[in-house]
Amino acid sequence: MTIDPSAKIHSTAIIEDGGVVGANCNIGPYCVIGSDVTLGKGVEIKSNAVVAGWTDIGDETVIFPFASVFLSNHKV
Repeated sequence: MTIDPSAKIHSTAIIEDGGVVGANCNIGPYCVIGSDVTLGKGVEIKSNAVVAGWTDIGDETVIFPFASVFLSNHKV
């Protein structure tokens, strides 16, 4: 896990080992950031969002509350 010192991460958020959090990111309450996720500079993940799988989120992106961004390995 790599977290830039300027990032703000709520105490209830989970960053899995291997996740990368860039400069000036803001991760809200109850968010989950997976082990294969890279967040660019200034990314904001609002409350209760999940980002998982092999995922890169570009600079200055906002992920809104309760959003799920991941790869599903099963048929729906």
